[in-house]
This record gives sequence, structure tokens and C-alpha cells, in this order.
Amino acid sequence: MKSSLLYTTLLVLLLSCFASAHAQPTKAVQDRKTIAVFIPLEIDAAFNGPDYILGNSNLPKTMLPGLDFYNGVLMAIDSLKKTNTSLDIRIIDAKQKNNSLAPLLTDTSIQKTALIISAVTNRADTKLIADFALAHQTPMVSAVFPNDAGVTNNPFFTILNPTLKTQCEAISNYLQNNFAKNTILYCKKKGPTEAYIQSIIVDSKSKTVKSFLNIEVQDSIVFSDLAPYLDSTKQNILLCGSLKESFGTALVKILNENPAYKSTVIGMPTWDGDKSLNTPNVEIIYASPYYFNGNEKLLKQLTAAYKAKYLGRPSDQFFKGYETMLYFTTSLLSKTSPAFNTFKIMPVYNADNKSQVDYQENKNLYFFRKQNGQIKSAKANSY
Repeated sequence: MKSSLLYTTLLVLLLSCFASAHAQPTKAVQDRKTIAVFIPLEIDAAFNGPDYILGNSNLPKTMLPGLDFYNGVLMAIDSLKKTNTSLDIRIIDAKQKNNSLAPLLTDTSIQKTALIISAVTNRADTKLIADFALAHQTPMVSAVFPNDAGVTNNPFFTILNPTLKTQCEAISNYLQNNFAKNTILYCKKKGPTEAYIQSIIVDSKSKTVKSFLNIEVQDSIVFSDLAPYLDSTKQNILLCGSLKESFGTALVKILNENPAYKSTVIGMPTWDGDKSLNTPNVEIIYASPYYFNGNEKLLKQLTAAYKAKYLGRPSDQFFKGYETMLYFTTSLLSKTSPAFNTFKIMPVYNADNKSQVDYQENKNLYFFRKQNGQIKSAKANSY
């Protein structure tokens, strides 16, 4: 993306935050539905008043996910313009240098919204928006943050990117359905998160799996840790029980360097898009709620439109912004338009009060089989 185009994009963003975007301006104002979209854009960090201050260098990495999500939302609005739809879209920069989120939520223009979409990845701010949604009884979709943010007793709050608990339950279910007769080599380092993952996958729900052999190391992993458990006469099934990226990378690297032991490794949610795991001798399996290759025609159209407008390639955040905006806006209007993914939104009940819905959550994940960076299969797995 060239610096002049970056400047133009950011300036338009600065001017458009809190402004209306009309998908169909011919209808009466009272017929419009207002949608508030909270995105951590950090736009005021790029300007000193009207002056652009970032120079010709690339944008800070912290700004890129929000900016691409925003671009996806804009392109979804372009698609909505082609339908008989009347909307006011309010874009709120949720990460401002001189303004916290709390006062932004008092703006009169968002007090009667029909839908809230959030691309915020901060626990405290997500909770603030969720509390606002509950107070106004407005459906809220947390599009990218895989965390319940401590929200309870709020049926208006929907988590689209499933929590770690749900991801681990899905892995447990997948193991039962696909490797019930196998011995699983469960590899992990010590730590509270690793213990939590193990309690879900190994200790509670995987009763039909033949057995787990636990391989626990201090912090790093070497071939001698694995060698006593590997069998050169069969396919070895290993499960990585740590979110630490360096641990997963080391595990796959060790197995790739010892091709005499054919191996399949089931990884964590953090493995989605990790190119360091693209190895020729190890089959990788991991889960993600997003599969953006399922509608190849739309993928190519959006990629071409993005390249023509922004002179670059879209990231997954762009597609998430596009899909979230299109899918939930059309759902609001009772004419759902799926883009790429299937979502299975289910209530999550309180552990102590089974009749209390704490929030809604997407329970559909795609399990990818990859080798050498190439997808061998992608299958939806709901439970």
C-alpha cells in the first residue's frame, strides 16, 4: 500500500468516524436501522490535528488489523447498497490516544442501535461494550476476540471467535470421532494454561480415546523427549497442549527432521496461519472458526477489488470485517446472506444456574489438515 494511499485512507477514516454511511438513502430516516461498529483504529495516532505524522514508512503493525477490518466493513456496505436496505453505520474508533471508550459510549447517536459489531481485542473494553449492549438490549457480536471478557447473564452478547474452552472441547470431540482407537502422545510444557487445556481435552471428555501418553517437559522440547514414545512402523498421533508458539514450532520441527517417524500433530487455535508450521514431513491438524476458501468466486472478487483499491493483498481481518458486517446485518433484516462460513450460534449457560444464559457463542469450527502449507481437507465440526 503506497504512502499517499495510506494517507488518503487514514484521512477519510478520521473524518468518517461517528459519521453515517447510508446503504440506501432513498428511504425515510425513521425507517433506518443504526449499526454501531467498534474498531481499534488508533487514527488519532497518525495525525496531529490535520497533519499526517507517520511519514512514508509503513503503518505501525498495531494499526493494521483494525484498518483491514474497517476496509472489510466498507466493502460489505458496498454490497448492501445493491439491496433494498436502509442503514446508518456508525464507525467508532475504540482505541483513541486521548479518549477512553467509556465516554464514547455516551454519544447520543448510538443509544438506539439495532446491532453492535465489535472488533475490539481488549478484555476490559469488550466488557464495557457488552454491558452497554445489555443495558440497551441490543444484540452485540464480538467478531474477533476469543474471550468471554467476564460477561455473565447477558444473552445479547455473541462471541463469534470461540473461547479457548470451546476450542478445546471441539478438539476433544474431534479426537473421539477420528482417533478413538489410537494412542495419543500428549505433549505439553508446565504452566497454568497448559493445565487448563489438559483438564478439558484429556481429563474430562475424551473417554472414548484409547489412551493418552503424557509427555511433559520443563519449557522446551527436544527429540530425546519424544523418542521413547515414537513408533517407526505406524502413524504417530501427537497433540500439542500448549498455546506457546515456540513450543508448537519446536515440536513440529523435531518431527519434520526425523521423517522415519510418520507423524500427525493436532495443534492449538494459535496455529491458524502460522507459516513456520509449513513442513513437508508432518501432517498438521488444527481448528479455526473461519474458512475463507469455501466460496472461491467471492474470494477472488473481493481480493481483486481490494487490490485495485488499496494496492495490496487483504488479510484475514478484511474478510472477517466483510463477513461479520454482511452476515449479521442481513440477519437483522431477516434475509441472511452467508459469505464464507457457517456459524452455529448456541447459548452458553451459567455453570451454577443452568437456566441462566451467560452469552451466545459460535460452536462451529473447521478442522484443517495441512502438509507443506497446503490444505488437504477442511471439514466443519459442530457439537
